[in-house]
Amino acid sequence: MKKEFHINSKNGYSAMLEQYKTMHEQIGNARYLPNHDMNKGIVYDIKPEYGKGTIQIYNLLGNVMLLVYDFVFSEDIITVFDLTEDYFEIEYCIDGWMYIEEENVGDTCFGPNNLSVSLSQDMKGTIKRCAEQKYQGVSITANKQALSSYFGSAGIEVWYETIENLGAQLRSEYYLGLNTPPEIANIFLQIFNCRLPVKSRTLFYESKVMEVFSLIVSNEVIKHEGYDVVALSPYELQKIKEIPQILLAQPFELPNLLSLSEKLVINPKKLTKGFKLVFGDTIFSYHRKLALSRAASMLLNTDHTINEIAYDSGYSSASNFCAAFKKQYGVTPLKYRESSVLRNAE
Repeated sequence: MKKEFHINSKNGYSAMLEQYKTMHEQIGNARYLPNHDMNKGIVYDIKPEYGKGTIQIYNLLGNVMLLVYDFVFSEDIITVFDLTEDYFEIEYCIDGWMYIEEENVGDTCFGPNNLSVSLSQDMKGTIKRCAEQKYQGVSITANKQALSSYFGSAGIEVWYETIENLGAQLRSEYYLGLNTPPEIANIFLQIFNCRLPVKSRTLFYESKVMEVFSLIVSNEVIKHEGYDVVALSPYELQKIKEIPQILLAQPFELPNLLSLSEKLVINPKKLTKGFKLVFGDTIFSYHRKLALSRAASMLLNTDHTINEIAYDSGYSSASNFCAAFKKQYGVTPLKYRESSVLRNAE
């Protein structure tokens, strides 16, 4: 069995949103978040005949729509899309799969840690979400003209000068799904795992959307244009870009600068200054954020005690871990864990 929906933006962005609303209302039961403006946040609980899980939708600044997916369908759900270049979407897959067939770009199996970015081009094809296949992900959807508020004083031009100016091959790769750099993946995980009070979520999400745009642009500049970062050679710049993956492989071990320097064959001073300029953070702070992100997942998906997770995260005491976690996520680890039940009951 399968269910087919059609999404078309030829009649404008508002008309397209109504089509999405109709689709969501057919497969899910709508409920508004408590203590939240009904025009800002809504959750669709997937109807039993279609499967289980939720689709959360938040309307952000500039009429940007943030969707958080966490569901399993009991039958194939097919979305036939015909979208103009004014349509904009970034989607990140945390877990699960979906299949994209696009007439002008090609076909792909979109899965864990894949990032898809739409560009200024008409898009036509289908998305297939298979029965009994879990899907967890985050989508940022907007009319392209509404994005300027997320680029601050730099202006929307920085997006057009970098991402929109890519060659045909790279544009296809961006659309069909890139392997996401850890620093960008971590932002989407923070969005997905957010347990802040409902009223403050919108502000948090808006700041993270801006951060996603900034990192995508910065990565493209570093990758293809390059620049003089504390006089780094191309070799040194390439090696510094490998550090997040090294840190991700050992999230609970404090990084040793001397060991990293020797492994990458880079002067320690260049290593630390170069990393800060490339990634906008110190190596230790970046590592801590990765560890806390992993700890957040453990709080939701394991029965480990707070003490065990604190120790596994590299903290000498639970109190230090709790203080760092609250600073990063706005709530204590215990409240964060408890809210996972409340989130599904909202």
